[in-house]
Amino acid sequence: MGIFDKWFKQKESEDLTDPLHDLTLSKLKVGYLVDFDLKTWEVKSYNTYDFDGERAEEWELDCGDDRCFLERIEDDEIEWAITRKIALSDITEGVREHIRSHDDPPQTLTIAGQRFLAEGSGAGYYCKGGKGEREQMIFWDYTDSSGEKVLSIEQWDEDQFEASAGKYVEEYEFTNILPRLMH
Repeated sequence: MGIFDKWFKQKESEDLTDPLHDLTLSKLKVGYLVDFDLKTWEVKSYNTYDFDGERAEEWELDCGDDRCFLERIEDDEIEWAITRKIALSDITEGVREHIRSHDDPPQTLTIAGQRFLAEGSGAGYYCKGGKGEREQMIFWDYTDSSGEKVLSIEQWDEDQFEASAGKYVEEYEFTNILPRLMH
């Protein structure tokens, strides 16, 4: 081994332990900071969903005056979405009552005049923190006519529902991923 081999080999092993090496959106951890939409967001939580072996990941992001969820779904390709919780009452159609009487929400839903069409549904498991105890849930996904905006209804037990709305985003829209410095 020559002197140059030693220098280059040492540099390679340093990259593996460097906490700033290879920071990507899919490797976000609680406490990390990321820039998106002209704001710096802190990752507050990380959760996973399991839908018959297909995994989805969710990061809760907070920038002080706003909170949203970054979702990574891998189907045929990786898709990213930013969503925010909305009140079920923001949806024009009576979702809760419709599910009670038909076991599913309507095929078309409306929020503030924007129409969403049913895209898919299923059952899965939610895992807070990405490990540990899993909680069963049912979901219904919707998209608008452009295919860019999303709406999701989740049922957690007999009568507990949540709704979220947002849009698909691209990974390049997120920059300056950094771990939070600890004092």
